[in-house]
Amino acid sequence: MQWHDRVYGRVSLDDPDLQALIEGPTFQRLRGIRQAGPSAISFPFKDVSRYEHSLGVFALLRALGADRKEQVAGLLHDISHTAFSHAVDFLVTSDEQDHHESLKPRFLHLPDVVAALDRLGYAPEDFHDDSRYPLLERPLPWLCADRLDYFLRDGMACQVVRRGDVSRILGAVRVVDSMIVLDDPAAARLAARLFEVMNRDWWASDVEAYIYNEFAVALRAAMAAGVLTEDDLSMGQDVEVLARLDAAGIPEVDSVLRRLRRFDPAHAAGYVPRIAAKQRRIDPPVVFGEGFRRLSELPEAEPEGSIPNDSSSH
Repeated sequence: MQWHDRVYGRVSLDDPDLQALIEGPTFQRLRGIRQAGPSAISFPFKDVSRYEHSLGVFALLRALGADRKEQVAGLLHDISHTAFSHAVDFLVTSDEQDHHESLKPRFLHLPDVVAALDRLGYAPEDFHDDSRYPLLERPLPWLCADRLDYFLRDGMACQVVRRGDVSRILGAVRVVDSMIVLDDPAAARLAARLFEVMNRDWWASDVEAYIYNEFAVALRAAMAAGVLTEDDLSMGQDVEVLARLDAAGIPEVDSVLRRLRRFDPAHAAGYVPRIAAKQRRIDPPVVFGEGFRRLSELPEAEPEGSIPNDSSSH
Protein backbone atom coordinates (compact mmCIF):
# COMPACT_ATOMS: atom_id res chain seq x y z
CA MET A 1 0.00 0.00 0.00
CA GLN A 2 1.41 3.37 -1.07
CA TRP A 3 0.02 6.89 -1.19
CA HIS A 4 1.20 10.45 -1.68
CA ASP A 5 0.61 12.57 1.40
CA ARG A 6 0.37 16.35 0.94
CA VAL A 7 2.43 16.91 4.12
CA TYR A 8 4.92 14.01 4.20
CA GLY A 9 5.22 13.01 0.55
CA ARG A 10 5.35 9.34 -0.45
CA VAL A 11 4.26 6.94 2.30
CA SER A 12 4.34 3.16 2.05
CA LEU A 13 2.87 0.47 4.28
CA ASP A 14 3.83 -3.18 4.02
CA ASP A 15 2.04 -4.44 7.13
CA PRO A 16 -0.98 -6.55 6.00
CA ASP A 17 -2.55 -6.44 9.46
CA LEU A 18 -2.54 -2.64 9.59
CA GLN A 19 -3.72 -2.54 5.99
CA ALA A 20 -6.70 -4.76 6.91
CA LEU A 21 -7.76 -2.18 9.50
CA ILE A 22 -7.45 0.66 6.98
CA GLU A 23 -9.37 -1.23 4.28
CA GLY A 24 -12.32 -2.01 6.55
CA PRO A 25 -15.61 -0.14 5.97
CA THR A 26 -15.45 1.73 9.28
CA PHE A 27 -12.10 3.35 8.49
CA GLN A 28 -13.01 3.87 4.84
CA ARG A 29 -16.09 5.87 5.94
CA LEU A 30 -13.66 8.65 6.94
CA ARG A 31 -12.96 9.32 3.25
CA GLY A 32 -16.35 11.02 3.07
CA ILE A 33 -15.97 13.26 6.11
CA ARG A 34 -14.31 16.63 5.60
CA GLN A 35 -12.16 17.87 8.44
CA ALA A 36 -13.53 21.39 7.84
CA GLY A 37 -17.13 20.29 8.35
CA PRO A 38 -19.77 22.59 6.80
CA SER A 39 -17.07 25.19 6.09
CA ALA A 40 -16.08 22.99 3.13
CA ILE A 41 -19.47 23.80 1.56
CA SER A 42 -18.49 27.47 1.44
CA PHE A 43 -14.78 26.90 0.77
CA PRO A 44 -14.35 23.77 -1.41
CA PHE A 45 -10.55 24.07 -1.30
CA LYS A 46 -10.78 22.89 2.31
CA ASP A 47 -10.72 19.31 1.05
CA VAL A 48 -8.85 17.53 3.87
CA SER A 49 -10.74 14.38 4.89
CA ARG A 50 -10.63 12.60 8.23
CA TYR A 51 -9.24 9.62 6.31
CA GLU A 52 -6.32 11.65 4.97
CA HIS A 53 -5.65 13.17 8.39
CA SER A 54 -5.77 9.80 10.18
CA LEU A 55 -3.29 8.28 7.74
CA GLY A 56 -1.13 11.37 8.23
CA VAL A 57 -1.13 11.01 12.02
CA PHE A 58 -0.15 7.36 11.58
CA ALA A 59 2.72 8.32 9.25
CA LEU A 60 3.94 11.02 11.64
CA LEU A 61 3.81 8.70 14.66
CA ARG A 62 5.76 6.06 12.76
CA ALA A 63 8.39 8.66 11.79
CA LEU A 64 8.63 9.73 15.44
CA GLY A 65 9.38 6.16 16.53
CA ALA A 66 6.03 5.44 18.21
CA ASP A 67 5.41 1.76 18.89
CA ARG A 68 2.89 -0.18 16.81
CA LYS A 69 0.10 0.15 19.35
CA GLU A 70 0.36 3.94 19.38
CA GLN A 71 0.44 3.94 15.58
CA VAL A 72 -2.85 2.01 15.63
CA ALA A 73 -4.23 4.54 18.11
CA GLY A 74 -3.29 7.23 15.60
CA LEU A 75 -5.22 5.48 12.85
CA LEU A 76 -8.27 5.14 15.10
CA HIS A 77 -8.24 8.48 16.92
CA ASP A 78 -10.90 10.06 14.65
CA ILE A 79 -12.83 6.89 13.82
CA SER A 80 -16.01 8.17 15.50
CA HIS A 81 -16.26 11.57 13.81
CA THR A 82 -19.77 12.22 12.59
CA ALA A 83 -20.69 13.55 9.17
CA PHE A 84 -19.50 17.17 8.84
CA SER A 85 -17.04 16.57 11.71
CA HIS A 86 -17.52 19.11 14.52
CA ALA A 87 -20.93 20.26 13.25
CA VAL A 88 -22.47 17.97 15.86
CA ASP A 89 -20.79 20.03 18.61
CA PHE A 90 -23.04 22.93 17.65
CA LEU A 91 -26.07 20.72 18.34
CA VAL A 92 -24.74 19.10 21.51
CA THR A 93 -23.13 21.74 23.70
CA SER A 94 -19.62 20.75 24.82
CA ASP A 95 -16.91 23.00 26.24
CA GLU A 96 -14.24 20.98 24.43
CA GLN A 97 -16.39 20.47 21.31
CA ASP A 98 -15.46 16.79 21.22
CA HIS A 99 -18.82 14.97 21.21
CA HIS A 100 -17.35 12.36 18.85
CA GLU A 101 -15.21 11.06 21.73
CA SER A 102 -18.35 9.85 23.51
CA LEU A 103 -19.22 7.81 20.40
CA LYS A 104 -15.83 6.17 20.09
CA PRO A 105 -16.53 2.91 21.98
CA ARG A 106 -19.47 2.24 19.64
CA PHE A 107 -17.23 2.51 16.56
CA LEU A 108 -14.36 0.54 18.08
CA HIS A 109 -16.74 -2.36 18.72
CA LEU A 110 -18.05 -2.57 15.16
CA PRO A 111 -17.37 -6.05 13.72
CA ASP A 112 -14.76 -5.09 11.10
CA VAL A 113 -12.77 -3.06 13.64
CA VAL A 114 -12.94 -5.80 16.27
CA ALA A 115 -11.73 -8.39 13.73
CA ALA A 116 -8.87 -6.15 12.53
CA LEU A 117 -7.76 -5.36 16.08
CA ASP A 118 -7.90 -9.03 17.06
CA ARG A 119 -5.65 -9.79 14.10
CA LEU A 120 -3.24 -7.15 15.42
CA GLY A 121 -3.39 -8.61 18.93
CA TYR A 122 -5.32 -5.70 20.47
CA ALA A 123 -8.78 -5.14 21.96
CA PRO A 124 -11.17 -2.23 21.32
CA GLU A 125 -10.79 -1.14 24.95
CA ASP A 126 -7.11 -0.44 24.30
CA PHE A 127 -8.14 2.59 22.23
CA HIS A 128 -11.03 4.12 24.18
CA ASP A 129 -8.77 6.78 25.70
CA ASP A 130 -6.19 8.54 23.51
CA SER A 131 -4.58 10.21 26.51
CA ARG A 132 -2.81 6.89 27.13
CA TYR A 133 -0.65 7.67 24.09
CA PRO A 134 1.58 10.69 24.83
CA LEU A 135 2.92 11.21 21.31
CA LEU A 136 -0.56 11.04 19.80
CA GLU A 137 -2.50 13.25 22.18
CA ARG A 138 -1.74 16.00 24.66
CA PRO A 139 -3.86 18.91 25.87
CA LEU A 140 -3.42 22.40 24.46
CA PRO A 141 -1.06 24.25 24.28
CA TRP A 142 1.37 21.29 23.94
CA LEU A 143 2.33 19.68 20.65
CA CYS A 144 1.15 16.19 19.74
CA ALA A 145 0.96 14.21 16.51
CA ASP A 146 -2.76 14.87 16.06
CA ARG A 147 -2.41 18.64 16.55
CA LEU A 148 0.76 18.98 14.49
CA ASP A 149 -0.74 17.06 11.58
CA TYR A 150 -4.09 18.88 11.39
CA PHE A 151 -2.31 22.23 11.74
CA LEU A 152 0.07 21.60 8.85
CA ARG A 153 -2.58 19.85 6.73
CA ASP A 154 -5.31 22.47 7.19
CA GLY A 155 -2.71 25.21 6.89
CA MET A 156 -1.58 23.95 3.50
CA ALA A 157 -5.17 23.61 2.25
CA CYS A 158 -5.88 27.22 3.30
CA GLN A 159 -2.55 28.44 1.86
CA VAL A 160 -1.43 29.76 5.23
CA VAL A 161 1.36 27.18 5.59
CA ARG A 162 3.79 26.87 2.69
CA ARG A 163 5.86 23.84 1.71
CA GLY A 164 8.99 25.54 3.06
CA ASP A 165 7.24 26.13 6.40
CA VAL A 166 6.39 22.42 6.63
CA SER A 167 10.01 21.43 5.96
CA ARG A 168 11.33 23.90 8.52
CA ILE A 169 8.91 22.86 11.27
CA LEU A 170 9.12 19.10 10.70
CA GLY A 171 12.89 19.36 10.36
CA ALA A 172 13.04 20.68 13.92
CA VAL A 173 10.79 18.02 15.47
CA ARG A 174 12.36 15.72 18.04
CA VAL A 175 11.08 13.38 20.76
CA VAL A 176 12.27 13.86 24.33
CA ASP A 177 10.76 11.71 27.10
CA SER A 178 7.72 10.86 24.94
CA MET A 179 7.20 14.57 24.27
CA ILE A 180 7.23 16.19 20.83
CA VAL A 181 9.65 19.12 21.02
CA LEU A 182 11.36 21.43 18.55
CA ASP A 183 15.12 21.87 18.55
CA ASP A 184 15.04 25.25 16.78
CA PRO A 185 13.49 28.28 18.53
CA ALA A 186 12.95 30.01 15.17
CA ALA A 187 10.97 27.01 13.89
CA ALA A 188 8.95 27.01 17.13
CA ARG A 189 8.14 30.71 16.71
CA LEU A 190 7.13 30.05 13.10
CA ALA A 191 4.83 27.20 14.15
CA ALA A 192 3.22 29.26 16.92
CA ARG A 193 2.72 32.24 14.61
CA LEU A 194 1.15 30.23 11.78
CA PHE A 195 -1.01 28.29 14.24
CA GLU A 196 -2.30 31.64 15.53
CA VAL A 197 -3.15 32.70 11.98
CA MET A 198 -5.10 29.47 11.41
CA ASN A 199 -6.99 29.93 14.66
CA ARG A 200 -7.80 33.59 14.01
CA ASP A 201 -8.64 33.42 10.31
CA TRP A 202 -10.12 29.95 10.06
CA TRP A 203 -10.81 27.62 12.98
CA ALA A 204 -12.17 30.24 15.41
CA SER A 205 -13.01 33.08 13.03
CA ASP A 206 -16.31 34.95 12.91
CA VAL A 207 -16.90 33.35 9.51
CA GLU A 208 -16.50 29.83 10.90
CA ALA A 209 -18.77 30.62 13.85
CA TYR A 210 -21.43 31.85 11.40
CA ILE A 211 -21.15 28.79 9.14
CA TYR A 212 -21.27 26.23 11.94
CA ASN A 213 -24.11 27.89 13.85
CA GLU A 214 -26.22 28.38 10.73
CA PHE A 215 -25.59 24.80 9.59
CA ALA A 216 -26.76 23.67 13.03
CA VAL A 217 -30.03 25.55 12.37
CA ALA A 218 -30.49 23.45 9.21
CA LEU A 219 -29.68 20.22 11.05
CA ARG A 220 -32.14 21.00 13.85
CA ALA A 221 -34.91 21.81 11.38
CA ALA A 222 -34.31 18.59 9.44
CA MET A 223 -34.29 16.52 12.64
CA ALA A 224 -37.45 18.19 13.90
CA ALA A 225 -39.14 17.31 10.59
CA GLY A 226 -38.01 13.69 10.90
CA VAL A 227 -35.97 13.69 7.67
CA LEU A 228 -32.64 13.36 9.46
CA THR A 229 -31.79 11.29 12.53
CA GLU A 230 -28.88 11.35 14.93
CA ASP A 231 -27.78 8.00 13.48
CA ASP A 232 -27.71 9.48 9.97
CA LEU A 233 -25.25 12.03 11.30
CA SER A 234 -23.25 9.58 13.44
CA MET A 235 -22.84 6.79 10.92
CA GLY A 236 -23.08 8.63 7.59
CA GLN A 237 -20.86 10.75 5.37
CA ASP A 238 -21.09 14.40 4.37
CA VAL A 239 -22.55 13.78 0.91
CA GLU A 240 -25.31 11.53 2.31
CA VAL A 241 -26.39 14.04 4.95
CA LEU A 242 -26.25 16.91 2.47
CA ALA A 243 -28.43 14.94 0.03
CA ARG A 244 -31.04 14.43 2.78
CA LEU A 245 -31.00 18.14 3.60
CA ASP A 246 -31.38 19.08 -0.08
CA ALA A 247 -34.26 16.63 -0.57
CA ALA A 248 -36.11 17.67 2.59
CA GLY A 249 -37.87 20.63 0.95
CA ILE A 250 -37.75 22.63 4.18
CA PRO A 251 -37.55 26.40 3.49
CA GLU A 252 -35.38 27.08 6.54
CA VAL A 253 -32.92 24.39 5.46
CA ASP A 254 -32.89 25.56 1.85
CA SER A 255 -32.19 29.14 2.96
CA VAL A 256 -29.17 28.09 5.04
CA LEU A 257 -27.71 25.94 2.28
CA ARG A 258 -28.15 28.71 -0.28
CA ARG A 259 -26.23 31.14 1.93
CA LEU A 260 -23.44 28.64 2.58
CA ARG A 261 -23.05 27.70 -1.08
CA ARG A 262 -22.98 31.34 -2.19
CA PHE A 263 -21.16 32.57 0.85
CA ASP A 264 -20.76 36.30 1.39
CA PRO A 265 -18.46 37.32 4.29
CA ALA A 266 -20.87 40.19 4.96
CA HIS A 267 -23.26 37.59 6.39
CA ALA A 268 -20.92 37.12 9.35
CA ALA A 269 -20.62 40.84 10.13
CA GLY A 270 -22.25 41.54 13.47
CA TYR A 271 -23.46 37.95 13.76
CA VAL A 272 -23.87 36.76 17.35
CA PRO A 273 -23.28 32.98 17.44
CA ARG A 274 -25.28 30.75 19.72
CA ILE A 275 -22.13 28.69 20.31
CA ALA A 276 -18.65 30.21 19.98
CA ALA A 277 -15.94 28.41 18.04
CA LYS A 278 -13.23 26.72 20.11
CA GLN A 279 -10.10 28.87 20.59
CA ARG A 280 -6.72 27.16 20.16
CA ARG A 281 -3.08 28.12 20.63
CA ILE A 282 0.19 26.28 20.94
CA ASP A 283 3.20 27.02 23.10
CA PRO A 284 5.71 24.54 21.66
CA PRO A 285 8.32 22.95 23.92
CA VAL A 286 11.80 23.85 22.70
CA VAL A 287 15.10 22.11 23.45
CA PHE A 288 16.96 24.18 26.03
CA GLY A 289 20.16 22.98 27.67
CA GLU A 290 19.74 19.38 28.79
CA GLY A 291 15.95 19.60 28.73
CA PHE A 292 13.29 21.79 27.18
CA ARG A 293 11.21 24.85 27.92
CA ARG A 294 8.00 26.17 26.45
CA LEU A 295 8.51 28.79 23.78
CA SER A 296 6.94 31.44 26.03
CA GLU A 297 9.59 30.74 28.67
CA LEU A 298 12.58 31.29 26.37
CA PRO A 299 14.52 34.56 26.28
CA GLU A 300 12.96 36.94 23.76
CA ALA A 301 14.41 36.91 20.26
CA GLU A 302 14.35 39.34 17.39
CA PRO A 303 10.86 39.47 15.85
CA GLU A 304 10.48 37.46 12.63
CA GLY A 305 7.60 39.46 11.20
CA SER A 306 4.09 40.21 12.31
CA ILE A 307 1.02 38.08 11.78
CA PRO A 308 -0.89 39.07 8.63
CA ASN A 309 -3.99 41.19 9.25
CA ASP A 310 -6.38 38.73 7.67
CA SER A 311 -6.66 35.78 5.32
CA SER A 312 -7.11 36.68 1.69
CA SER A 313 -9.24 33.53 1.27
CA HIS A 314 -12.07 35.20 3.21
